[in-house]
Amino acid sequence: MACKCGKKKDCKCSELLYITNPNCGWCKKADPVVDELINKGYKITKLDITKPEDAKRANEVKTKHNVQCGTPLFIDVKSGNMVCGFRQDVLEKWANGEDIPAPPPRSKQQPNTPQVIHAKLDYVWLDGNSPKKLRSKTHYELIETAELKRQQDFISKIPVVSFDGSSTNQANVKDSDLLLKPVKFVINPMDSYHDPSKGSVCYIVLCEVLNGDGTHHKTNTRRILQESMEKNKKHEMIFGIEQEYVIIDEETHLPVGWNQYENNTPKPQGDYYCGVGADNVKLRNFTDEHANVCNKMNIRVVGSHAEVMPGQWEYQLKPYSPLEAADNLWLSRYILCRMSESANMSISFEPKPMEGDWNGSAAHINFSTKEMRENPNIELMNILCSSMDKYHKDAIQCYGGGNERRLTGSHETSSIDNFTWDQSNRTVSIRIPVRGLDVGYMEDRRPAANMDPYEAINHLLNSVCEITEEMLVTT
Repeated sequence: MACKCGKKKDCKCSELLYITNPNCGWCKKADPVVDELINKGYKITKLDITKPEDAKRANEVKTKHNVQCGTPLFIDVKSGNMVCGFRQDVLEKWANGEDIPAPPPRSKQQPNTPQVIHAKLDYVWLDGNSPKKLRSKTHYELIETAELKRQQDFISKIPVVSFDGSSTNQANVKDSDLLLKPVKFVINPMDSYHDPSKGSVCYIVLCEVLNGDGTHHKTNTRRILQESMEKNKKHEMIFGIEQEYVIIDEETHLPVGWNQYENNTPKPQGDYYCGVGADNVKLRNFTDEHANVCNKMNIRVVGSHAEVMPGQWEYQLKPYSPLEAADNLWLSRYILCRMSESANMSISFEPKPMEGDWNGSAAHINFSTKEMRENPNIELMNILCSSMDKYHKDAIQCYGGGNERRLTGSHETSSIDNFTWDQSNRTVSIRIPVRGLDVGYMEDRRPAANMDPYEAINHLLNSVCEITEEMLVTT
């Protein structure tokens, strides 16, 4: 069979082997076709691999031509050209004298090179000002896609980078190189560069500031909180922050919408808090989008509303452990400020952004210990609050700059000079929510909107846990 000289049985120019296995379903279909061709006089040698002598010859030919196929297999003894599997159409061509076609050349095996993706990394850190401000710089890196899937290991793959500390009030110009150590990253859905389907990703990378020798910089308040959290971990404190802010129109330098009123002065406070309608609220879509973006990044915003002063808003973050709560607040602030850029607006976290009969802006901290949540006892909460008085002056030092202009005893605040507490009362330092109910948490109303959450939470964590320890001993 299948030779150009006339398909005679005694042809010496080629020999076709048919390697078969009677237990193979495909062989059972091929066998009758092959048998018919053999009966017609075509030169096909049939080898049954279940027979030792046939298997020996089949393996010799397969070894010679480095053939890995099973059965059914058709192979030219001289050329090694082959077809693996039953192909009746090919057999008929061979029966008409055509050669077995050579297989297509195998592509050379490519080295196992890792796939990479282009990553835009927005490094974010806190400067040395008081109160602290956010800074950001961008780096572009090539990152292996396999590393992106290992989220826990990925943070260690983001490179440490340097920056000019003399321009952020963190170093002098003669020794200005400081380092940014990545500690947390989140996907940045705001950036059009983020499109994994096109091989590019964008991350916001929260960083700690290190000295040039790798030690912790004196402005690195995050590290201090981390150490306090480890020391007090048995009390399992959690913190939820309510961030107030004012949206400023960069053309008028007034809260958004104020220039629409006579003498740039809106009607008195009263209708704005949780208000509706264009006469009471401005840029609701902006604040909604901020919450949506944060939630896409797993920075959980659980609520938002218009505040008491026009142009003023608040959002609430889900309670978390000390470090995560503080990280999330800084990241949510960064997102808010970034979003305002494209609208030619800015975000004010000033504790008293507008003088006069207007409310200030706070960052109230809701907090609880494991003991408070498991045994929500109002009497124990009152005892804890009474013991917090001795820490009041230290607390004010950690609760933001310019807070004396806000904590006047008016506009839903307590006096900065006195520590007070009560149930359901918003004119005190510490509010115990919902009169008559055991709720298991308290609200510190003293922190200003511009407070550093690492510092503020660190104070609350240490003071509340110390008092709790004393209470556990006495009870």
